[in-house]
Amino acid sequence: MSLITTDKLGCRLLVESLNSYGIRDIVVSPGSRNVPLIMAAARCGYFRIHEVIDERSAAFIGLGIAEISGLPVALICTSGTALLNYAPAVAEAYYKQLPLIVVSADRPREWIDQLDSQTIRQPGALSNIVRDTISIKAEISDEEQQRYVNRLLNQVLSTAIGGGAGTCSGPVHINVAISTPLNKESRVEGAQAEFHRIHRSYLPDNIPVDMAREYARRLYGHKVLIVAGCMPPSAKLTSAMARLASLPGIAIVVEGLANIHAGNVIQVNEEDIKNKLSHPEQDESLRPDILVYTGGAIVSGRLKQLLRRLKPEESWRIGADDNLIDTFMSLTEQVEISADGFFPRVAGALGHLNRINPYVSHYSRLWTPEADKMPVCDDWWSGAAVKAILKSIPSEWNLQLSNGLSVRLAERCPLARIHRVDCNRGVSGIDGSTSTAVGASLAYGSPTLLISGDMSFQYDLAALSSTLLSQKLKMVVLSNGGGGIFHSISSTRCLKELPMLNGQLRLPLRQISEAYGCLYLRAENFSQLKAAICGLICESGRPVIMEVVSDAANDAKYLI
Repeated sequence: MSLITTDKLGCRLLVESLNSYGIRDIVVSPGSRNVPLIMAAARCGYFRIHEVIDERSAAFIGLGIAEISGLPVALICTSGTALLNYAPAVAEAYYKQLPLIVVSADRPREWIDQLDSQTIRQPGALSNIVRDTISIKAEISDEEQQRYVNRLLNQVLSTAIGGGAGTCSGPVHINVAISTPLNKESRVEGAQAEFHRIHRSYLPDNIPVDMAREYARRLYGHKVLIVAGCMPPSAKLTSAMARLASLPGIAIVVEGLANIHAGNVIQVNEEDIKNKLSHPEQDESLRPDILVYTGGAIVSGRLKQLLRRLKPEESWRIGADDNLIDTFMSLTEQVEISADGFFPRVAGALGHLNRINPYVSHYSRLWTPEADKMPVCDDWWSGAAVKAILKSIPSEWNLQLSNGLSVRLAERCPLARIHRVDCNRGVSGIDGSTSTAVGASLAYGSPTLLISGDMSFQYDLAALSSTLLSQKLKMVVLSNGGGGIFHSISSTRCLKELPMLNGQLRLPLRQISEAYGCLYLRAENFSQLKAAICGLICESGRPVIMEVVSDAANDAKYLI
């Protein structure tokens, strides 16, 4: 089917999303800036269009339709104060939990506050009386932008409709920045735009048995890749992952920060992922039918790159999240439930299916790495030091990592034997790593080991001035001149400004250790490292600062 409609892809995508989420009634008010939105909505034949001149009245009419029909209703207005006239009805919808979809046309951002006609600061104008608000552009130039707008529309519309325990429906606001010309047309075939509905389910703390069986049925007999990012340790989850990893067709790839210590579970191996990236001809066999992602942010940039390239048919996000999480740009379903609440029952149901009708698959073997996690060498570099330290410390120690080089080096080491591994991966900044470790050492009975980069350590020197330093706190500082990670990142390692990224470090760790009552240890080679590790482990009367000295450029050779 051929359709002549607006040339604005963002407007067409918005209209397809409204249709996908079951909107059948749209109340429009006249204007010029909203012409592309009206064109896209009126010409597709999906909706009942109701024309109302006054926006205040239009919004209340939409409210009445929503209340009686029980279905969401969209409102479309032009830019400027037109949006503000929706406020009384939107407030009513907020407190009555009715799904009004407010769509406001807007000028491009560069024209706001420039005395251009009919412009106000529209994004967030209704923030106190809507459940969510987003801003998108009508002009979309590439696939990545389209995927981003697709995710935002799914997020805001699923929020409007609500569903499940602890959620409710309510009004939302979609602000659309539209550039001139406003009346330009385009011929499209089939749907106006390729919108992908992301199904969002809200489940109670433990998935009901019947739903667990349904998810198991969907996984059974398929190539399944489960990926886990950072999360606190859970014996319940570890047990479930062990059962899943023993089943045919299921590969489980986790980062050390996931704290999942189970047989057949594969810790991310940078060398292996690097090899897979360099052989795209293997993509078809590696591609999972279903990708399941749980936990927090992934450290490995290469793993994210590979999974975005593989483009599985289905991609599920399991987690209690505020936002839709489309890290790998393939999300098809988001299940709002904790990993502990989802995987144990699904693992049991899937195991039952396999017992009554076994099948054979060697998919997990494709993800089992052949290469060592960290290149073996006799050369002195910070990675070799980190590997030796983590191999030597008692397994009951708590491990804290700073961002940048430290967490990446640690992730290249076997971490399953360590009791618990943590890093501030919520935002992944370098600030506060030492302070976080100080707090962790107060809450944990056994010693806490912090491995920090020198830049991160200098950034958070205030932590040492706290009166809360515990004698159970051990600190290893990777001293390679600051900003060592920038020597291995492709976007920075060749810059002539690289020295500027290293920062101006003044970090006399020996004097700092003495000033704050810490034992100071130093290692510049393997023989010194052996003695320093012994001191790190044996000291029990005061905090320890151990400096590992290396060269940033030499470190980078093993990380690129």
